Amino acid sequence: MAVTVNGGQPIAVGTATKTISAAVLGTNDSGIGAGIVFLWHGATDYAHRDATLSDSNPGVCFSPGTLGHCTSTIGITPAGDTDKALYSNSLAGTWKVATFVWGNNHQLGYSYQYSTVQVLRQAKLSADAAPEPAHAGQTINVSGKLVRADWETGADAGYANQPVKLQFHKTGSTGFVTLKTVMTGSGGVLNTTVKVSANGSYRFAFAGDATTSAVQSVEDVVNLD
Repeated sequence: MAVTVNGGQPIAVGTATKTISAAVLGTNDSGIGAGIVFLWHGATDYAHRDATLSDSNPGVCFSPGTLGHCTSTIGITPAGDTDKALYSNSLAGTWKVATFVWGNNHQLGYSYQYSTVQVLRQAKLSADAAPEPAHAGQTINVSGKLVRADWETGADAGYANQPVKLQFHKTGSTGFVTLKTVMTGSGGVLNTTVKVSANGSYRFAFAGDATTSAVQSVEDVVNLD
């Protein structure tokens, strides 16, 4: 058996319902007739889970021979009030991946803990550099805000006391360089200064953590006058 959830990437969930893909690959002498994938959260075993995210659409299987490939989608709803929703921020982090595969001869293969996947609170980040334009050697202010989804209220909330990198991309060069690390303040607010030496773009970048997704702001261009 082989299982893939969300293309192998962490699942960042914001304040709106999100649909992800899941796929399971299995073999049976009679071919594969059905296969499902679902996620569950809990400290011990499946019987004592505290939340489940299951297929929102029946799996579609393609089985030309003994090998079968089944795909489905999983709908994830924040701020819900059932065990099939992200009803608490405490659910952010590691989830177990479970899968069931049925052969056309009704034989069943399954695993309640095939693998794990990260289900994270989606972060958003802004950046604004001012004044624009500026002259060489001038000190400018770069401000912004880091927020993340609150699954209990269904709204975004500021994320304080987090390290965020201020990065610069010089016009005509390749990639960004990190100028400094800034800690977010109350409500996730960012505010720092930097001296301008060349035309280019500024942005903030947050690496993410065990409960929150990584994010980069849109870059803000500052040209010399």
